Amino acid sequence: MLKSLLSRLDPRRTHPNTPPATEPAPTPPPEAGTSSPHPEKHPTPSSPSADSNTESSPESKPESGSSLERENENEDQSPPEEALGGAGSSTSEAVDLEFGGRHHQGLMTPGGIEVTPTSVHLGEDWRRTLWIGEFPDEPQDGLFEALYASPDTRDTDISLHIQPRETERTLTALENQLEDLEADLQYLGEKHRASARGVRADLEDYQELYDVLRNTPTRAFDVSMYLSTHAKTEDALRSRVDAVGSVARRAPVNLAPILPRWQQQQALQAGSPFGVDALAESMDTSTPMLGGAVGAMFPFVSGAFSEPGIEYGTYALNESPLVVDRFERETGYCMLVIGQLGAGKSFSTKLQLVRRAMHDSQTVLVMLDPLEGFASVNQALGGERITVGGRRGFNPLELSPTPEDVLESVPDLDPWAEQVAWVLGFFETFFEAVALNPLEGRTQTLRRAVQETYEQAGITRDPQTHARESPTIRDLLRVLEALQDNPEAYGYVSSGEQSNVQRDAQSLLTDLRPSFREGGDLSHLASPTDFDLDAPVLYLDLHQEEGARSRGETTLLMQVLFNAVYERAKQSDKRVVFVIDEAHYLLSEAGSLSFLETAVRHSRHYDLSLQFLTQTGGEFVLTPEAKTIGRLCSMTLIHRVNEEASELADWFGLNAREVEWVRSAKAGNDEDGYSEALLGIDGEVWFPLRVRASDYETSVL
Repeated sequence: MLKSLLSRLDPRRTHPNTPPATEPAPTPPPEAGTSSPHPEKHPTPSSPSADSNTESSPESKPESGSSLERENENEDQSPPEEALGGAGSSTSEAVDLEFGGRHHQGLMTPGGIEVTPTSVHLGEDWRRTLWIGEFPDEPQDGLFEALYASPDTRDTDISLHIQPRETERTLTALENQLEDLEADLQYLGEKHRASARGVRADLEDYQELYDVLRNTPTRAFDVSMYLSTHAKTEDALRSRVDAVGSVARRAPVNLAPILPRWQQQQALQAGSPFGVDALAESMDTSTPMLGGAVGAMFPFVSGAFSEPGIEYGTYALNESPLVVDRFERETGYCMLVIGQLGAGKSFSTKLQLVRRAMHDSQTVLVMLDPLEGFASVNQALGGERITVGGRRGFNPLELSPTPEDVLESVPDLDPWAEQVAWVLGFFETFFEAVALNPLEGRTQTLRRAVQETYEQAGITRDPQTHARESPTIRDLLRVLEALQDNPEAYGYVSSGEQSNVQRDAQSLLTDLRPSFREGGDLSHLASPTDFDLDAPVLYLDLHQEEGARSRGETTLLMQVLFNAVYERAKQSDKRVVFVIDEAHYLLSEAGSLSFLETAVRHSRHYDLSLQFLTQTGGEFVLTPEAKTIGRLCSMTLIHRVNEEASELADWFGLNAREVEWVRSAKAGNDEDGYSEALLGIDGEVWFPLRVRASDYETSVL
């Protein structure tokens, strides 16, 4: 509202609802082969009347229902002869592009241009420029996001000319307006006219504006704005300009774009990098507004995020690169990537891995993939492929020593308790999903057997013992056999205790032996782990297993592999990026969640970045542990998802504009050349993002 009031103070402009007082004569194009460094200046017109759904020419009062479409249909009609400089002139002439006394040729622009009533032809491109005649009365932050980010406007240049107004001159004009309003209010009040209410409201608004300018640092500005669109053909240009005009007129932009007929050369110059509003020489192009309204027009001054790291995409509102290093985050190094099938989450992750490898060859990259989606990245980076199954061993009971500096910096860290909890979680998943006989009341007997197995290997709560060779599941089976034979030797003194322990031990052995015996389906999980992190790139391939085994077995193997990488990351002096595709396998099992939460919480102490890929954000709100995992991830990349707007807002703390961006985000395709997502950093700021790959990166992926 204050912006609207300011515009009424400018003696050169009319009230938005008042038709123009004068009509400027059209500017004739120069003769062919000539230049016009100083175009003829015409009397300054008042601002044309512009409805939010109407575009009109500044040379003529718009008729009811006029539009860009009607202008386009008549664009070939010739103007009066006197407007063209006499008989024999044509409607379009080739001219040299000269402005401000200089020829801008060579690298700057084509050597000549062709001007028509509604466009300019430069080399192979046609251009049409719209002038913004009116702005919304109450602009909100992010006012022009649709103009900066919409696919319909991606080929449009947006130019703003901003000049500060002299505050004293503006205050003087306000004082005069206040005096007039006070007089009107007194007169209407004496006559008991109902219109006095409207005048009183205007008076209060002007008083507020006066106080703001007089008592605060707020300043007023004159602003002119242009939208310049280009295309290869006139038909394509007409279509694009129609789309741009439609976006500009719609809420929340609410602009009044106007087509300056016969002044396209000046409008083009005004929208160019020359920095001069050439159209202002023949008509008044500026609108007065306060600093707050000017600030609302500038979302592109924010969104820059650059630090030594890799590019995650470009900021959708200004295409500036977002360069981030996950290992510079203060809250941890973990990341969520969420998106429905085909939305681009796998492609963006592969791109991050390739860029990370090029940026820092010392970072170890590990991919855990149940569906063979990352095989091409591993091959391109020359990584080691580890197919899970067969004879290669993975030991769920493996415990690696925790570095001394980590133990000193985290006093409450208890690797022994974490390991026992992890092993019990692993077996909980096994009994539930593989043996199909939930652990339930046998948990305490199994816990005692696990502790005894480690103690017999010389491993206790003392961290100094954790460097000793870890036991395996076959060692655990022998302890269970001993418990069954002689429970009294393990501290069970009463007959009732001994009977219960013997029954539990027998039941546990019955469920465990078929899978972990020599030649059993999971015999490779009863051997020492046979891989390390010496290779710079590792690909843990579960594809063959996923096709031949149940979902429960796949989940179990993913838990084992996760633990194997986690234990080795503890010992590595390198940074490790560990990508877990189809993370719902881990998040859906109660047996793994507790350990997973602990691993995420402590991962930064080991320079370990865990990256979870999944199809829905809802998986991170199902349990308290999953919620904690989500909160501990310092980076979140959300591609298009199917969730309701209210759910997205609640889960991730998004506002309405951010939710709409996610719900309408583009999936990657060859035509657009990018996918869209929303990137959250440090839980504080979200960036609308476009993810693009170079031709080389595309060939690699």
